[in-house]
Amino acid sequence: MPSVAVLVIAVPILAFITVALAAVAFAAPRRSELQDRLRAYGYDVKSVGGGDLSEPFAARVISPAGRAVLAVVKSLTPDSMRESAVARLSQAGKPMSVGTFLTLRFVLMIALPVLLLLPRLLAGDIGWLHVIIAVVLLYLGNRLPDIWLSFRIDGRRDKIRKALPDALDLIVVCVEAGYGLEGALNKVTERTTGPLSDELKRALGEIRLGKSRRDALRDLSARVGVPDLQSFIAAIVQADQMGVSIAQVLRVQADAARIRRRQRAEEKAMQAPIKMLFPLFLLIFPTLMMVILAPAAVKLSAFFGMMTR
Repeated sequence: MPSVAVLVIAVPILAFITVALAAVAFAAPRRSELQDRLRAYGYDVKSVGGGDLSEPFAARVISPAGRAVLAVVKSLTPDSMRESAVARLSQAGKPMSVGTFLTLRFVLMIALPVLLLLPRLLAGDIGWLHVIIAVVLLYLGNRLPDIWLSFRIDGRRDKIRKALPDALDLIVVCVEAGYGLEGALNKVTERTTGPLSDELKRALGEIRLGKSRRDALRDLSARVGVPDLQSFIAAIVQADQMGVSIAQVLRVQADAARIRRRQRAEEKAMQAPIKMLFPLFLLIFPTLMMVILAPAAVKLSAFFGMMTR
């Protein structure tokens, strides 16, 4: 009982301290009238240690601490894991930096088990079951960022796959109208938006900086990882090497992309009845059985009740 009482008292106090520190950290800096007057004459008042005390607590303390944690996490992360994270973040459109992603994984690995075990340790009630659950949470904390990143990658690839046939049609029209391949790709980036447009802008920027068109397109293919786009880029690179007319290759690729899009739509339409079976069995059929059998069950219960009297 004393340990439970300590827990009841300590948890609200810790929560209040956490909220108070967060409010102080992210509060707006207080302006000093003296500093404003000195700045009007060209003087900038700094603290003795070189930092500006008028800056918020987050900029003076939390940000340097976060950078130190990022440096430690990067130093402890193997090179293969860091390279894999860089490649996957690039495929997801770089929603965050590599250091932030690795730090998030590390924080979740530590925070989830601690949130489970700390109240139990304060209460003095911890067993093997809690340890096993903590190990499972440790694994989940390691896997949750990867799962989220996988969803981001799949969603981005799906958007690129859907936008590719229309982009190829526009490229074909531009090339047949007299544009070069770079000009046609630039016209696609001007007329469309989305992940495909962003990737084409990046490839065109690399070409303008001096990278060869072949290498820029190959890097684009490896970075995105969409089979339809990889097939298109491989055909373009091969046509460029062999001196084949790019307009004819683009027309063939555009027709193939439209056929693949129609086939995927037909495949999803064929999968719809099978996917509808699960909600039917779980939600609709039990309700129908209850509606149909409930009157019979009431009558049977009344009949057996009369028989037992």
